[in-house]
Amino acid sequence: MKKTYRYIALLLVAVMLTAILVGCKKNEPAEADATTEPTDETSAANEPSGYGNNTVAALSNYTVTSAVPDDAVMSAIVAVDAEDQPLLDNAALQICYWIEFYGFMSSYGSYASYLGLDYTQPLAEQNCSEDRTWEQYFLEAAAQHFSENYALAQAAYANGYTLTEEDKATIDDIAAPDGNFAAEAKEAGYESTEAYIKANFGDGVSVEDYQEYLRLFYAALDQYNQIKEELAEELTDAAVEAYYDENAASYEENRILKQNNVSVRHILIAPEGEKDTTLNDWTEDQWTAAAAKAAEVYALWEEDPTEEHFAALATEYTDDTGSAENGGLYEDFATNKMVEEFSDWCFDPARAAGDTGTVKTPFGYHIIYFIGQTETRAWLDTAKTDMTSARLTEKVEALRETYPVKFDYTLVRVFDMVTKMLQDSTPQG
Repeated sequence: MKKTYRYIALLLVAVMLTAILVGCKKNEPAEADATTEPTDETSAANEPSGYGNNTVAALSNYTVTSAVPDDAVMSAIVAVDAEDQPLLDNAALQICYWIEFYGFMSSYGSYASYLGLDYTQPLAEQNCSEDRTWEQYFLEAAAQHFSENYALAQAAYANGYTLTEEDKATIDDIAAPDGNFAAEAKEAGYESTEAYIKANFGDGVSVEDYQEYLRLFYAALDQYNQIKEELAEELTDAAVEAYYDENAASYEENRILKQNNVSVRHILIAPEGEKDTTLNDWTEDQWTAAAAKAAEVYALWEEDPTEEHFAALATEYTDDTGSAENGGLYEDFATNKMVEEFSDWCFDPARAAGDTGTVKTPFGYHIIYFIGQTETRAWLDTAKTDMTSARLTEKVEALRETYPVKFDYTLVRVFDMVTKMLQDSTPQG
């Protein structure tokens, strides 16, 4: 499958995702019978109007419950460039907004409730933080990502970018009645691509809006990948190590140490029986018995102090079911991947191949056989990822200053997909 079709599939998980979340059945969205004139649900402005004069807090509620493509509200320009030329209308904003929501739900799913998000209630009616509703949170994220994509796309165009034939064909296919996208819509249960788009992004969004979004996205993605390729050449191991050293305190605080990964075998002897509910731990007698059993198993290994014998004993005696079948083997792990006491023993600078020892952790007693260091430097890989992210952010922010976007949030309206999907899922009686 081409990368562009994979991207379409990624975007259009909205219906399936939300169906799972609310336990609903997909229904063909009904045509709106009202306009998108601001309703009583949309609050008055709290900040002055004008592009660049307000923030996402301009309205406490951006919600509209009906929408029609190309009407006055969906066509309202909500963002302009430095010369006040139109960049983004409300219809296109819906795509950016709901992509943020679906991406969030895809990442957190049912755990979103632990962050205070109730996906069965209107987003404008619940707070994300002291000064933001969830609707404002997703709107702010959508505005930022549009600004980033716009800046990246302009840099791409300045460098002579044009759509590849593959990407152009994909965008054209979205409007083709007999194309792949139409077939995908039909397979998902929709009579048309228009219905499919609306089911994902709202009744005010057209096929043309989605095509235009992808044109910008592909240009931005091309420039982003070009920047990453340039960074890959700049970020030598020496440069990354220097970055690690500059941030060593933070890395060490998170137990990311400048040491190669290691491999070991271990035998876990856990105390027997249930933990004492008062102590939330095993009793002293249980720990003493576990220590005695660990000593017995260690003595058995000393009768034939080889790695092969250790592996056999691990298979027979370990309480770690995850490693029992492979002889207690844990391969190529980094300094922050194991419980601290276990890790401290394994990454002792004096540790040498063939060393053995017993370590107590909250899980029990671990008899450990040290196989040795590997060639993997997870600390370097982590620092390189962090450095790449930091440099990418710097370069994108610089482009945003070169190609600024100014929003007037007082003109923004957000079609309430959450309520609509809940309504569509309610059995009609």
